[in-house]
Amino acid sequence: MRAELVLPRKAQPGELATKSWPVVWVIAICFALFVQLATAQSTQLQSRFRRTVHYVQDTSADVRAEFAAIALVNLAEAYIGEAEVARKESRAHRDASLRSWSSAVDQFTRQLPLLVEDIELGFPVSLDADGANPVAVTVADRTVILSHPRPSQQSAFEQEILAEFCLHHACQDYAARITGNAPIPVSVSRVRPDWAFTAQGPVCSLQGIQVQFSSEANLANARLICAQFLQEVLMLADEISWQRRYAVMIEWDILTIESTPSRPEHVVHLNSAGDSVLVTIPVLYRSSSLVKDILPWMQQRLDGAQDPGIKLEAARYGWDKP
Repeated sequence: MRAELVLPRKAQPGELATKSWPVVWVIAICFALFVQLATAQSTQLQSRFRRTVHYVQDTSADVRAEFAAIALVNLAEAYIGEAEVARKESRAHRDASLRSWSSAVDQFTRQLPLLVEDIELGFPVSLDADGANPVAVTVADRTVILSHPRPSQQSAFEQEILAEFCLHHACQDYAARITGNAPIPVSVSRVRPDWAFTAQGPVCSLQGIQVQFSSEANLANARLICAQFLQEVLMLADEISWQRRYAVMIEWDILTIESTPSRPEHVVHLNSAGDSVLVTIPVLYRSSSLVKDILPWMQQRLDGAQDPGIKLEAARYGWDKP
């Protein structure tokens, strides 16, 4: 019989902790993940993370062991970070439920390094990504569900596992079976936009994107914000291009950007299957209308259009303010 490590539930402020809360939390999280994955299956989408887990299932025991160890270490780090936040909140608000939750997390995370040690000792490892169930790791008959303590950060958590695993394994070889040998995206190190001075005001432009400013009164600020904006757009386009190389479906109509707790990166959700990218894009994050306005250019560029072009008004985004 498999033993399952139960993940502790984070109580909300003012909520009474009871002996049954771990089970309730696991049921709630599993149900939420079930709905998310069922929605993904209904649209015939499967995230790159789950496809990679399926691929790793059929590889050697050493590769499965490495993937499992990376996943468990990342899971431990996620819970340790959340427990520390809970301890700070409990001291600030004198919330006993948060103290109880952080203590339960400490107990849970102490078990994860022991599983990693078992992996290193050669105990059998299996991965489960079948059906609509959350992905799970089993080490020597002990099972851990790979669920981030914040459900909203689940996709970012999965991307971190993928990024670390793919540093040491040719994940692109697996993707090539699906996508073929697509061109490798080249990241932009530093943008140098062109500037033109017209009767309507300065125009900043690069690769078909034009930003019209209304005045030269604050040209230094305009130069800074336009360069940052263009850097973010090209960076995001490159990240999405990489994901498409790995056969990730981009659903442009639901693409959204969220912040990450206590970190500079932003999570860009790419589809209903749960795929996302982690990228630092503060200018794009602050304006939902800016994201919507730039997506047609980005879609044309990634679809191979010869001369995608778009013109934006700086005043629309508050960039003309002195």
